[in-house]
Amino acid sequence: MVPSADRVVSLAPSGDNPPLAQRIPALLAEMDAEHREVLESVAALAVVPPTQFAAAYGALVAQIEQGFREEEKMMDAIGYSEIRAHRRDHAELLALLHRLRPYLEDGNAPLADIVMGMIPAMLVRHMAGMDQALALALRMQGGVAERH
Repeated sequence: MVPSADRVVSLAPSGDNPPLAQRIPALLAEMDAEHREVLESVAALAVVPPTQFAAAYGALVAQIEQGFREEEKMMDAIGYSEIRAHRRDHAELLALLHRLRPYLEDGNAPLADIVMGMIPAMLVRHMAGMDQALALALRMQGGVAERH
């Protein structure tokens, strides 16, 4: 469920793109959609057969990485004041996810159970804290009234 290229809202200025402030609502919608897709992928991972868990986990990590890259582009585009803390949280989450991967590829079933218990909590904590602050900054940048 990696976001398709046709759904990603461009941040780069061009003659075809309206100013960033006008693209903020679409960026917020994209971020919401990406969050839903990641959580759906986590839920789908819970029912993957053990023999396919490592591959599905790898795909989930790639999806999370892509979402983080898009968020970081948004933060760069608006000159987000908390970008360092947000990037640090991304790096910490990804470091943990990558550290677990070799063990999961070796078929460590108890670790897979632990992973399934912690990933949702880690992602929800990040989305509810860091990403909500980013969404507020995007709204303020674009002059968009609070809608969520």
